[in-house]
Amino acid sequence: MATTLVTEIQRAQARLRSLSRADRSALIVRILRELQTHRQEVLGHVPADRCVWIDRLIASVSSTIAEITGMPDAEFNRVLNEFEKLMATLHNISHAEQQLKTIH
Repeated sequence: MATTLVTEIQRAQARLRSLSRADRSALIVRILRELQTHRQEVLGHVPADRCVWIDRLIASVSSTIAEITGMPDAEFNRVLNEFEKLMATLHNISHAEQQLKTIH
Protein backbone atom coordinates (compact mmCIF):
# COMPACT_ATOMS: atom_id res chain seq x y z
CA MET A 1 0.00 0.00 0.00
CA ALA A 2 2.80 2.45 0.87
CA THR A 3 4.50 1.90 -2.49
CA THR A 4 1.28 2.91 -4.23
CA LEU A 5 1.15 6.03 -2.08
CA VAL A 6 4.75 6.88 -2.92
CA THR A 7 3.80 6.62 -6.59
CA GLU A 8 0.79 8.88 -5.99
CA ILE A 9 3.02 11.43 -4.29
CA GLN A 10 5.47 11.34 -7.19
CA ARG A 11 2.65 11.82 -9.71
CA ALA A 12 1.30 14.74 -7.70
CA GLN A 13 4.75 16.33 -7.69
CA ALA A 14 4.98 15.96 -11.46
CA ARG A 15 1.71 17.81 -11.96
CA LEU A 16 1.95 20.09 -8.93
CA ARG A 17 0.92 23.29 -10.72
CA SER A 18 -2.32 21.72 -11.91
CA LEU A 19 -3.34 20.28 -8.53
CA SER A 20 -6.40 21.92 -7.07
CA ARG A 21 -6.67 22.58 -3.37
CA ALA A 22 -9.11 19.65 -3.20
CA ASP A 23 -6.56 17.39 -4.92
CA ARG A 24 -3.90 18.47 -2.46
CA SER A 25 -6.22 17.91 0.47
CA ALA A 26 -7.18 14.44 -0.76
CA LEU A 27 -3.51 13.49 -1.05
CA ILE A 28 -2.66 14.75 2.43
CA VAL A 29 -5.67 12.89 3.86
CA ARG A 30 -4.47 9.76 2.05
CA ILE A 31 -1.01 10.19 3.59
CA LEU A 32 -2.59 10.72 7.00
CA ARG A 33 -4.65 7.54 6.66
CA GLU A 34 -1.56 5.58 5.70
CA LEU A 35 0.25 6.91 8.78
CA GLN A 36 -2.70 5.94 10.97
CA THR A 37 -2.83 2.47 9.41
CA HIS A 38 0.89 2.01 9.98
CA ARG A 39 0.49 3.12 13.58
CA GLN A 40 -2.30 0.63 14.20
CA GLU A 41 -1.17 -2.37 12.19
CA VAL A 42 2.60 -2.22 12.47
CA LEU A 43 3.17 -0.33 15.70
CA GLY A 44 0.04 -1.41 17.53
CA HIS A 45 2.00 -3.81 19.73
CA VAL A 46 4.73 -1.27 20.55
CA PRO A 47 4.39 0.56 23.89
CA ALA A 48 2.81 3.99 23.46
CA ASP A 49 5.81 5.81 24.92
CA ARG A 50 7.91 4.50 22.04
CA CYS A 51 5.42 5.74 19.41
CA VAL A 52 5.18 9.35 20.49
CA TRP A 53 6.91 10.46 17.28
CA ILE A 54 4.26 9.01 14.97
CA ASP A 55 1.39 10.01 17.26
CA ARG A 56 2.64 13.61 17.21
CA LEU A 57 3.09 13.53 13.44
CA ILE A 58 -0.45 12.23 12.94
CA ALA A 59 -1.86 14.88 15.28
CA SER A 60 0.15 17.63 13.61
CA VAL A 61 -0.87 16.64 10.08
CA SER A 62 -4.51 16.25 11.17
CA SER A 63 -4.63 19.72 12.64
CA THR A 64 -2.83 21.46 9.77
CA ILE A 65 -4.32 19.93 6.63
CA ALA A 66 -5.75 23.29 5.53
CA GLU A 67 -2.40 25.05 6.04
CA ILE A 68 -0.49 22.32 4.21
CA THR A 69 -2.83 22.33 1.22
CA GLY A 70 -2.66 26.12 1.03
CA MET A 71 1.13 26.26 0.84
CA PRO A 72 2.81 27.72 -2.22
CA ASP A 73 3.86 25.08 -4.76
CA ALA A 74 7.54 25.01 -3.72
CA GLU A 75 6.73 24.52 -0.03
CA PHE A 76 4.05 21.94 -0.75
CA ASN A 77 6.54 20.08 -2.94
CA ARG A 78 9.06 20.02 -0.07
CA VAL A 79 6.39 18.60 2.25
CA LEU A 80 5.56 15.95 -0.34
CA ASN A 81 9.27 15.09 -0.66
CA GLU A 82 9.48 14.48 3.07
CA PHE A 83 6.31 12.38 3.11
CA GLU A 84 7.60 10.39 0.16
CA LYS A 85 10.82 9.58 2.02
CA LEU A 86 8.93 8.76 5.21
CA MET A 87 6.47 6.44 3.47
CA ALA A 88 9.25 4.63 1.64
CA THR A 89 11.21 4.24 4.88
CA LEU A 90 8.21 2.96 6.84
CA HIS A 91 7.44 0.51 4.04
CA ASN A 92 11.03 -0.75 3.94
CA ILE A 93 11.19 -1.18 7.71
CA SER A 94 7.85 -3.00 7.81
CA HIS A 95 8.83 -5.22 4.91
CA ALA A 96 12.16 -6.10 6.55
CA GLU A 97 10.41 -6.97 9.83
CA GLN A 98 7.94 -9.22 8.00
CA GLN A 99 10.80 -11.02 6.27
CA LEU A 100 12.55 -11.59 9.60
CA LYS A 101 9.38 -13.04 11.09
CA THR A 102 9.08 -15.38 8.11
CA ILE A 103 12.69 -16.57 8.48
CA HIS A 104 12.33 -17.34 12.20
